[in-house]
Amino acid sequence: MTPAPGRHLSAEDLDAWLAGALSPDAQSHLDRCPECLERTQAEQEIVSLLSALPLMSPSAGFADRVMLSVAVPDPFALRSLESTRRRLFASRKTVALAASVALLLVCSMTASIVWTLGHQQSLAAFGSWLAGEAGRAAWLTVRGLASNFIEQPWYAGFRNLAAHPTRLGLASAAASLAYIGGLVALRRLLALPTQRAAHASV
Repeated sequence: MTPAPGRHLSAEDLDAWLAGALSPDAQSHLDRCPECLERTQAEQEIVSLLSALPLMSPSAGFADRVMLSVAVPDPFALRSLESTRRRLFASRKTVALAASVALLLVCSMTASIVWTLGHQQSLAAFGSWLAGEAGRAAWLTVRGLASNFIEQPWYAGFRNLAAHPTRLGLASAAASLAYIGGLVALRRLLALPTQRAAHASV
């Protein structure tokens, strides 16, 4: 048996055949191809069996019964003071734990206040020492930066230039002119061309 011309039917072709909208070329291939004909018959049988199944739908009131059995917690109620109070006073153990924590906090705050009032001079001395150490650390940082700046190879030339006001003025003027020239050049590069470029004719 000679094979049927053309490609076999795709899933889209089978859907079109079931809907009665198969293209003429695909229909011609189907008429000559036993394999595709067998596939279409199997698809037709599956669709017929599925169509014969009874439609199933939930009974009346199904959604209401499901929602009645679902307990959705209120996020605001979980964080409310009322729920916190209920949890704290739920048993003697939780009440004792809450009282112990509160007593510990009150005692620690009282001890801190009493120690601060009794050791004001020590705290003042510690603050002065801390301020002095911070000042020394800042001064050492400034000295280190200055030493690093002085040790640069270009520092001697810059110092000689700064020692002569005339040279410094000329260098500043040259740098300003170079900066202005760069701005002008950049502006001309970014400006849109006003004349259309001429194209060579072929």
